Amino acid sequence: MSWMLILVALLAAGAVVLVMLGTRGAIREVELEDRTYYDPLPRLMQMMWPLVTVLTRRLAPRLNVSQLEQTHRQLQAAGQDYTLTPEEFYGLRAASAIVVILFFLLCVLMLGKLGPSSVLACVMFGGVLGWLYPALWLGERRKLRHKAVVRDLPVYLDFITMSVEAGLNVTGGIEQAVAKGPAGALSQEFSRMLRDIRAGLPRAEALKRMSERMDISQITNFTSALIQADKVGANLSDTLRAQANQRREERFLRAEKLALEAPVKMMLPLVMFFFPLIFLFIGYFIYLKMLEEGIL
Repeated sequence: MSWMLILVALLAAGAVVLVMLGTRGAIREVELEDRTYYDPLPRLMQMMWPLVTVLTRRLAPRLNVSQLEQTHRQLQAAGQDYTLTPEEFYGLRAASAIVVILFFLLCVLMLGKLGPSSVLACVMFGGVLGWLYPALWLGERRKLRHKAVVRDLPVYLDFITMSVEAGLNVTGGIEQAVAKGPAGALSQEFSRMLRDIRAGLPRAEALKRMSERMDISQITNFTSALIQADKVGANLSDTLRAQANQRREERFLRAEKLALEAPVKMMLPLVMFFFPLIFLFIGYFIYLKMLEEGIL
């Protein structure tokens, strides 16, 4: 039996070495692209990036145009289109699925429960969870970006309005807002719009592209009003002032709505966790009192 165990161990070690050599060769075959002009990757994504690059080259030819266009819009709305390409996002999903499956298998192996059924369960649940996690991460980034834009938009509109009233045009007002306003997602999008204008794109088209990239109703209303006022020759300062007041009122109403929703959202944790503790605490003293009175 001892020579059988030695043979199995040698075969397992050889398999591991072959897998490592094959992975290393596959990574070497794929040339890592120059990311000088991309946004920096998150730390965890940097560790996975060689595997993501390999899987991207394998998956990219199998993706259709509609999938890539939809993913590109989602990346733009989340502000990650300078971090990932649509092809790399699908490579990231595949790499995440592999990493989660391996993690589950390692946990099962450490527990000593490794078997065909457990391996199948790890592959199914780990693959689904790993595949969905990048999409959940992207959705969370989009929500945070949306909140930041809605919070900063009235401030930027005030800067643009004051600049226009001081004699600057809309483009100059946006430049001043970017220079003086708070840093964040809205500042990045306005800067990107200004780059489009400097590259020769008409201002109306640059505003329309910014609205399509961000996919936020407040930005769509602002750009539509600005483009319409520019076309009909309306007073831009009045239009901008009305937009700033409307955005500020919407932000106040949104805060009021969240405040009114807070008691309803607190009801479930109160009923599930807080009230049972109170009942147990009160019931304990009632039990002691009944013991003293001889009722029990």
